[in-house]
Amino acid sequence: MRRNKPSVLRGIVTGLAAGITATLIMDQFQKLVAAGQKAAEKEIKLTRGEPEDKIVHDQQQQERQAAQQEGSTEIVARKIAEVSGTQLDDQAKKTAGQAVHYTFGTLMGVVYSVSAELLPEVTTGAGTGFGTLLFLAADEVAVPAFQLSPSSADTSATDHLQHWAAHVVYGGCLELVRSLIRRIL
Repeated sequence: MRRNKPSVLRGIVTGLAAGITATLIMDQFQKLVAAGQKAAEKEIKLTRGEPEDKIVHDQQQQERQAAQQEGSTEIVARKIAEVSGTQLDDQAKKTAGQAVHYTFGTLMGVVYSVSAELLPEVTTGAGTGFGTLLFLAADEVAVPAFQLSPSSADTSATDHLQHWAAHVVYGGCLELVRSLIRRIL
């Protein structure tokens, strides 16, 4: 395949690889942000004089509560399983939720990469514009509209910013990996 000639097939191949890679990096970014936020909250409470054992206990309790809540991808996984007549235990639901997340991220990588092949202006902003658009369309509109999460108005500003930042990281990684693979192909 010629590099300067648009190719849908090249877009699909690069999109598959870039989508799964960007989703993996986005997940790691979210874990890093969560750990940083937890450490910062602990430091603030320590400076206010709260006992460390109480802070640790409270954080562990918050983590347990968060783990018991169904995330949007877990809800989708559960509904897919129910339609097929299957019940998922908690661990299977978490695993299936991750599969839903990675499938969606990979498919969006294909959409981005095919679009970039046909309309190079899509890459303006090195993928961050696409990440922002995906955040707005999915996290801010579609997910709440399908009642897979609380409404945008019921979500804290910090959560909105963290999710947006994660999608900007996703979009930037998507373009980086796409452009690197495209040079090879």
